[in-house]
Amino acid sequence: MPARALTDRRQQIIDAAFHVFSRKGFKGATNRDIAAQAKIAPGLIYWYFHTKEDLLQATAEAKSPLFPLIRLSDEMLDAPPREFFRRVASIFLERLYRDPQMIAVARFLFPEAVRYRPIRKLFRERIISRGLDAIARYIRTQIDRGAIRPIHPQVGARLFMGMLMSQILLGRLLELELPVSPERMAEDLVDTYLDGVLVQG
Repeated sequence: MPARALTDRRQQIIDAAFHVFSRKGFKGATNRDIAAQAKIAPGLIYWYFHTKEDLLQATAEAKSPLFPLIRLSDEMLDAPPREFFRRVASIFLERLYRDPQMIAVARFLFPEAVRYRPIRKLFRERIISRGLDAIARYIRTQIDRGAIRPIHPQVGARLFMGMLMSQILLGRLLELELPVSPERMAEDLVDTYLDGVLVQG
């Protein structure tokens, strides 16, 4: 089978798994359910993914809202802090509040991570830690350039990520709507954060 066809079939399975996981949760989803959603034979899934956990990992990585932010941190490594953090926050919040797929990801992954240790480990190590490392790398660069005060880069990253992730809990899990637009929320969130970390003057 041509490489493009293999890639397309793998993505087809991931998309189907995402829909099934979102409806039934990780424990409730079966390969038969996923195969039916993908309109393929159940055994074909094992050609691409050895276990359901492997499929969950691929699905979480493919659908996570954090991976665009990881790429952005590399592309904007030289950007001023206000520009960088506003861009990160606006992408995260706009997708979280306006993209139905990202809303579904948040509502699926967070409760599953709380319930099941293997999913929590996957979420922590394959998604959250990589996002924190990317932001910490940017913070470390800006500390070296004298723009951000000498805080621990991972602490700075966790504080910023915590402000963003709290909006998943409040907005997508507890369904508390934003009091302002996502764009305004991003601006105010970043201004509040930078008041604490920027070198003054």
